[in-house]
Amino acid sequence: MFMNQEDIDEVWALPVCCNIKNSIIESFKLSDKYKDRIFNISYKDDITLKFSDIVDSNEFNLKLFDNKIDFEGQIPLVLYSDNLDFLLEAESSIVFELKAIEQSDVYFDSRFKELGECKSYKSYYEFSSYLNYSSDVLLVRVYFKDDSLIIDADLDNIPFIKQIISDNFCIAKDRIIINPINNDCVNFLFPVCFNAVLQGIIIAKKLGRKVNIIYYKRHFLMAESLSLKFSVANYLSEANRIDKIILEIEINRPLNFLYKFYFDYLRNVFSNLFFDVYIHINFISAKSNAIFFFDNHFLFEMAIYNVVYSNFYNLAVNLSIEPLSYLLSYVKSECNVFLRLFKEIDLKNFIMRKSSSISLNNKYNVFDVRRKGVGFAFLNLDPNLDFVSLSRNQTVSMSLHKDKLDIFVPYKLIDVNLKNYLRNSLARTFSLSYDNVNFIVSDAFRDNVELHSTLVKESYVIEREVLAIKDGLLMMLGEDFNGEYPVVIGQDFVVDIDKKFNVACSLEIDIEINSFDVTFSNVNFFVENGKFDKLRINNKRVFSIFSLAVDYILGNITYDIVNSVELEFIEDGEFVFSFRILFIVSVSAIKTALIQAFDLNICKTPIDVKEILNSWSVRIDTN
Repeated sequence: MFMNQEDIDEVWALPVCCNIKNSIIESFKLSDKYKDRIFNISYKDDITLKFSDIVDSNEFNLKLFDNKIDFEGQIPLVLYSDNLDFLLEAESSIVFELKAIEQSDVYFDSRFKELGECKSYKSYYEFSSYLNYSSDVLLVRVYFKDDSLIIDADLDNIPFIKQIISDNFCIAKDRIIINPINNDCVNFLFPVCFNAVLQGIIIAKKLGRKVNIIYYKRHFLMAESLSLKFSVANYLSEANRIDKIILEIEINRPLNFLYKFYFDYLRNVFSNLFFDVYIHINFISAKSNAIFFFDNHFLFEMAIYNVVYSNFYNLAVNLSIEPLSYLLSYVKSECNVFLRLFKEIDLKNFIMRKSSSISLNNKYNVFDVRRKGVGFAFLNLDPNLDFVSLSRNQTVSMSLHKDKLDIFVPYKLIDVNLKNYLRNSLARTFSLSYDNVNFIVSDAFRDNVELHSTLVKESYVIEREVLAIKDGLLMMLGEDFNGEYPVVIGQDFVVDIDKKFNVACSLEIDIEINSFDVTFSNVNFFVENGKFDKLRINNKRVFSIFSLAVDYILGNITYDIVNSVELEFIEDGEFVFSFRILFIVSVSAIKTALIQAFDLNICKTPIDVKEILNSWSVRIDTN
């Protein structure tokens, strides 16, 4: 796949993972036969870099390599050589001498406890990161040329990266040049790629040569095994009303310089909820001095809404209450839009009546072959919350060549369907092949950008600007363009949406117990303030987003969607199409339907079928 000949100007670098967390590496050994051909940088070199907290500018000194293994996939050393084959052989010969240290994971039982005048109900949830990458290999190339640092890599958060490199290696930000390799604008491996860049810079400075750092899928574990754990303690009055909720959120990765950003983000999301409940948050991050750059706020937001809706459903089924009515009883009085959208859905699909019927007929029997559930969730996209962190001056541009079109965007897209949609549209418009339309994260920032603004991303903003620039480029070309290529057009834009985008989702689920075949029906999205005339939106695209949400929850489980997926509009509004919001509301609605179907807490996302069926069997025995 890669050039493997020896070149005096280039070296290959390969990471070595240690997946035994809660341990300390006392030493490592490499076979003697590689002694003169394989070299390394490791925790023994004590490479420390400086990071600044983006909220209050406090400084953190973090280690590029650490012999204390706090999370799976941690990389304590990188091998390098002029021959890739030797590296691959040597990697498998590495032997670590490990010493175990105490594990600190805490799990909570899901059960009622009497606490004075209050009952306490505790539940537990876990979410694995939503991953979507198209390649099993990641390549980063780093080298110095004159007084510039050249980085060839598919990166995101470029202002942040330049600032960190500039602070630690005394290189002016305008002398750091970042070029894409694969033009892959949908990538959830940023933490891996970021560490690879730093490792490459260290080796390139040490040797004065071009460094190719290569990661294979086995090296992605630091991103793949990432999870969020939620422990929820509900304190109930005698009337089974929630007095308060104590919520503990734990992420199994070190956030360090990003901890305060995510804590503030969590509090902002909870302050925007539609339910009249007091919530106290304890936020716990894995403690480590190893460098890890977590940039997936999408996982946090998705998990929060999922926990909120799942928590109401779990309480209801444990209290033998119909879950939808219990949920609605907590809606804030000023959230009339919530109730209005719910009424529209209920008038069409009779979800209250169906949900009540399921709750009244949930007698468990070992011979039951099917379970049913009704799911519901409501979200809004609030500009005061979602866009407060976004930079007010971002840029999208296009460069049209005779045989290709490059689109430069400020950050990666989380929606692979959106990328495919735009590539098809642009290819047809400019008579190009699909493969010759490239999305590239731009390396050009005209103004100083507040670093926290690079972490919150919304794909539909990019979509709006790309479609607008496409029209501008068509006007420049006219009918018979005879000018010179490339033709370049670009524009700055601000996030100026001043209306809330509201969406509700309802669905029904039917599960065959023996085979765990799942059937979804009557899947409906109701939207307020979401006019889609510029997109010519249809149900096909919404169907694709819902299917992604199902895949995320069910994994490889067989499922079917009958009666299609419908999108209806309560009233027209601004041009908005948020993959993020539609995906999150889908995930939340699916999980609530599963909880009602089995009448128990569905702890993990993606789900664990064996755990669900075992818990359901216990439920049968209990009843």
